[in-house]
Amino acid sequence: MNRLATLFALLLSAVATAQDKPKSGDLKVRFLAERMPPDLGQVLMATPEEKSAAFDIRTNSLSEPQAAPARVFAVKQATGKETSLANVTLPDAGKSFIVLLIPGATGYKPVVISAEDASFKAGDVYFYNHGDKPVLGYVGTATFILQPGKGQTLTPKGAKEGKYYDVGFGVREKEGDKALSTTRWPVEDKLRSYVFFFVNPTTKLLDFRAVDEFIEPEKKPGT
Repeated sequence: MNRLATLFALLLSAVATAQDKPKSGDLKVRFLAERMPPDLGQVLMATPEEKSAAFDIRTNSLSEPQAAPARVFAVKQATGKETSLANVTLPDAGKSFIVLLIPGATGYKPVVISAEDASFKAGDVYFYNHGDKPVLGYVGTATFILQPGKGQTLTPKGAKEGKYYDVGFGVREKEGDKALSTTRWPVEDKLRSYVFFFVNPTTKLLDFRAVDEFIEPEKKPGT
C-alpha cells in the first residue's frame, strides 16, 4: 500500500512539473542588432529538432516577438548558409526576452535581457560598450562608467523642470577623459532605450546610437 501511495505521489509531482514548465511556444524573443550586413536577409531560430518561422532583424527597432523553439537555440540565416550567426541561451526563469546582437569576429555575441525585469522599466536606458576603451556618461544626475564588452541599465535622475535631462557621454583615454557628446533628452514615461557605443568602421573613432522601445502602459483595474 505504501509503495502505491509513493508511486502515486511521484506521478502527481511529475505532472505538476510538466504543467509548470513553459512550453517552447510560450517563450517570446525580440531581437535588436547593433549593426548588420546589408545582405543578411531573414533569419530563424533553430534547434536540432525544430525551427522557428523566418523573420527580420532590425537595427532601428526591436523585431516583432518571435516564438522560440527552446531556451537554447542558434540564430541562422533563413536561406543560404547553415552556419550559426549566434548561439543563444535564455535564462531558466521568465518567458519574454530581448536579445541584443553585438557584432563579433564571426557572427554575433548575444546579450540577453529579461523583458519582464522590473528593474528595466519605462524611462530607463540600457547602455552597451562595444568600443575598445571605457566610456562614461550621465543622464541627469545618474552616472555610469562602462568597460569594453560590458552593459548596464541606468535609471535617469534629476530632470530639469521635470521635462528634460542633461545628457553627456565621453571616452576614457590614456591622456584623460575626452567628451564625445552633450545633449538633452526629454523625460519619457512610455519608452525605454538602448544605447550602443562602438568604433565607427568609417572614422575609426568611438561613436554611439540609440534605439527606443515603446512600453505599453499598465492597465488599471476596471479599464
